[in-house]
Amino acid sequence: MEIVLLNTPPGYGQQIWVDNIKYMLDNNNREYDKIHVVDEVIYGGVYDKLLLFDRFREGQYLYFDLDIVINGPITHLYTTEFTVLLAWWRDAFHTPLNSSIMSWYGNHSYIHNKFAEDPDYYMIKYNKGIDEFLYKEIKHKTYEKVCDSYAWGGGKLPITLYNHAKDKLWEHGCTLSGPETNMAQNTKTTLIQKYQT
Repeated sequence: MEIVLLNTPPGYGQQIWVDNIKYMLDNNNREYDKIHVVDEVIYGGVYDKLLLFDRFREGQYLYFDLDIVINGPITHLYTTEFTVLLAWWRDAFHTPLNSSIMSWYGNHSYIHNKFAEDPDYYMIKYNKGIDEFLYKEIKHKTYEKVCDSYAWGGGKLPITLYNHAKDKLWEHGCTLSGPETNMAQNTKTTLIQKYQT
């Protein structure tokens, strides 16, 4: 069971975001074998999440956005079919999906390949991000209520998304202190592997 993360600028790109995810996972039973980090910018922004499906094809994968709080077990999030969050906490707007947590087993490179056919077209058509692309273009399953959203009154479930409020997550007791973290908060022996192209 492997965790995959995307740590790209301008919104992220600092090691503290990866360290924070590992810190929370290690403090909640360490239910993973490896953590892979992709920090390469190809398409820009959230569209680079789609690279993960091309890069990770042979195992059991679980993706987390970096702006989430994990304060509980995660094994129930590992799935064999491509699974994404149903954003139950808000109105559907342009899409009912949220790609802050995704899981798949084996080769799902068709997701990236569909987008890579014409990335400029898809980035214009789905200019709010990949969630609508996944909803309208890709066969998917959705999770039950496995998390909530800080921006929509969340914080009651073991996993909370901090989309659009990422600086607030450092106030949560189960995270590291934030970008100015003290080195005494180092996590256990690392299994973090930067993805090499």
